[in-house]
Amino acid sequence: MQEVFSTGPIYDLILCDLSPRTLIWLSRTCRRAHEAVTHFVRRAYNINRHLSRYFPDPLAFRSLQARTGLVISGSNALQFLDRSFYPESDLDLYAHPGHVYEALEWLESVGYKFQREAWQQLDWRDEVLADWDGTARRITRNGEMTIDFEPNMVYSEVAACVMNIITFDAAYSFYPVATFEERIAIQIPGSNQLDVIKKYVQRGWRVYAVFGPEHVTHPQLFLLNEKRWVGDRHCWSIPLDTTGVTPRPTLSLSSERFSWDPSIHNGWIMECEGYSAATHVPRMRTHLVMTTVFRYNYCFSDEKLAKAIRDWSLSQGQLNHTQLTKQNWIWFDAEIPRFRGVLSSHGQ
Repeated sequence: MQEVFSTGPIYDLILCDLSPRTLIWLSRTCRRAHEAVTHFVRRAYNINRHLSRYFPDPLAFRSLQARTGLVISGSNALQFLDRSFYPESDLDLYAHPGHVYEALEWLESVGYKFQREAWQQLDWRDEVLADWDGTARRITRNGEMTIDFEPNMVYSEVAACVMNIITFDAAYSFYPVATFEERIAIQIPGSNQLDVIKKYVQRGWRVYAVFGPEHVTHPQLFLLNEKRWVGDRHCWSIPLDTTGVTPRPTLSLSSERFSWDPSIHNGWIMECEGYSAATHVPRMRTHLVMTTVFRYNYCFSDEKLAKAIRDWSLSQGQLNHTQLTKQNWIWFDAEIPRFRGVLSSHGQ
């Protein structure tokens, strides 16, 4: 056995067919197995190689991700985590409104062309503002959002099997046991993209329209009614090598620098609503914080946390808006993990 786990070409043939959970279990059996799995994972989840299909310089793209918070989701993130390849698939990118212009401009610089929909302008520059003003009020109806299907929200993908993201420094699967071990997914209500559902069925996923009895009695598959965070203990998180990636710059002269990706401070709850004793409908719930004292918008799974941050932001916002200008604005995103830590320590 030691000889097997000491020879890369041999153990690669064994490990390439194992699921993520089995790889983890195997790595815990002995030192040799742990080393073999570690080396295999490093090669199997090479993000630069994965992105080289789309970009001549993957590190330049990942530096764009680090700078803007741009994330990859959809089938591309699923392929990366599943170690599979769909020739016909595309690359789904999600950007904060304040970085869309920069992202599109970068994509155009490396050779991508804008293909408009029938309802769009001929030039993407007529669709996106170049001078997005983060100091202007961001409109929200209320603090709580019940997301059924919103194309610009990763939490409301058409099915749970594609609720995976790749940031500049890590890849995350939100429901790894259901997605990669059981190969099942739950359709997010409100989606009318039946062609997308059909696509994942053809790729081997069993898609449910509503929760089945097992999902309700064994809630660990979809972690029903539990407060979740990107990168929490229920996620499958793969750190990525950031050698050569240019880190995020400071947002402004007086703002505190932070190096983490904004995605990791977002959360949600997968709720289960029963219209009858036999019908359990999934619903994604999150509490939205949109404020001018933060460069990015955040979704929190904890209502008390969201309220505490909104209350603090009202006071801080008064100072910002009365004493500062757009040119010397202070962004307070670095406070987010501190709020989470304080409320967590108080058992909130």
